[in-house]
Amino acid sequence: MNWKRWGVIVGILLTVWTWQQWPEGRLRIVFCDVGQGDGAVIVLGAFQALIDTGPSETKMAQCIADNVPFWDREIEVVLLSHGDKDHTGALKDLKKDFHINKVIEKADRKDVIRYGMLSFEILSGNDNDSRDLESAMLTDNQGSLVVKLTYGSFTALFTGDIDVEVELALKSMGVLKNIDLLKVAHHGSKFSSGKEFLGEVRPELAVISVGSKNTYGHPHGDTLMRLDAVGAKVLRTDQMGTISVVTDGSKIEVYKNK
Repeated sequence: MNWKRWGVIVGILLTVWTWQQWPEGRLRIVFCDVGQGDGAVIVLGAFQALIDTGPSETKMAQCIADNVPFWDREIEVVLLSHGDKDHTGALKDLKKDFHINKVIEKADRKDVIRYGMLSFEILSGNDNDSRDLESAMLTDNQGSLVVKLTYGSFTALFTGDIDVEVELALKSMGVLKNIDLLKVAHHGSKFSSGKEFLGEVRPELAVISVGSKNTYGHPHGDTLMRLDAVGAKVLRTDQMGTISVVTDGSKIEVYKNK
């Protein structure tokens, strides 16, 4: 056996594999297929963030492993929209596998997290005293963090499990303009993604994180029709598996797992 030849081949394969694992310069937003729940990985170079974790550590950890270089075990920040298990259930076990610098469970409206050109702005916090939202803060779902992600001219809106009442409050604030990507609230529930809200947001892409054949009937047909009416391209994890949206701050590309 020519060990020298095999050494060269193995070296080339390792180089190619390492190159594939190396962080690219574009922003990646990965909506993980976590079943009936929400979990997203945001990657920009060596920066990693999570917005919710889904209920299963196994699925979320695999999603992170598929999208973060194997040698990088650090997650800079985790934002939790609210306390429901389908959004936070994997966090405890993820802390055993990754070094998580900061977990944000509560935030004030207008708080901003920045990393270079990337920013996460809290549009609706669960620790604020805004009179506009005060009457709407009645349940964990309604108290979800609403996060606007901005990278260059690209914007994405993460809505947790808010309902129409909170959506209308946000609309009245005038903070819903120029959204390219919408993480559809409450897995496509009929009590979210109202006509007035979607008419204001008018997203190019609408991602629904939802479990296949779930018992809640998500996403609801009425919600899908309202999204279609505003021209949104609907992407669903139950149909497409893990969904990746990649952008340089202007152009947008979409990749699916299935």
